[in-house]
Order: sequence, then structure tokens, then C-alpha cells
Amino acid sequence: MQTDKVMEYHGCEVRPVVTPTGKGRYAAAAIVTDRVGDTRTLGVDGDFANAQEARDEALELAVAWIQQRSVVSERYVRRI
Repeated sequence: MQTDKVMEYHGCEVRPVVTPTGKGRYAAAAIVTDRVGDTRTLGVDGDFANAQEARDEALELAVAWIQQRSVVSERYVRRI
């Protein structure tokens, strides 16, 4: 597991977390800590070819969550 440097966005700390899978691919998550110290972990639904792509997607999801968007992107919407 690789935790990149902390990014600050709108008063929140965002830590992207990139984890290599056993298949040479990468998984990602973002840990968001708000101004009062509450922490939320956001898992990114995806299987990424490289660590930078996984990190970028984790940051995108965290920023969208902070902005409280109702729909982040089509890739994050699961159809049933």
C-alpha cells in the first residue's frame, strides 16, 4: 500500500491510497479528514493500469465528494 502526500482541498485533508494487486494492476481509495477531524474512506471502483492513474481517480472522487456532487461520473454509477 502506498499513501501519497496529503493534499488540502476546501479545508479537508485528502490522502490518496494506492494498492498494487497481485495481477500487476492497482486499486485506489481516498481518506478524507474534514475540518473537525471526522474521517471518511472513499473506495474507487476500478482496476487501474498504473499507480498514477489510480491516484488521480482517488483524488477526483475525493474532490467530488467534498463538493457534494450528486453524481460524480458515469464510471462511478452502478446500473442494476
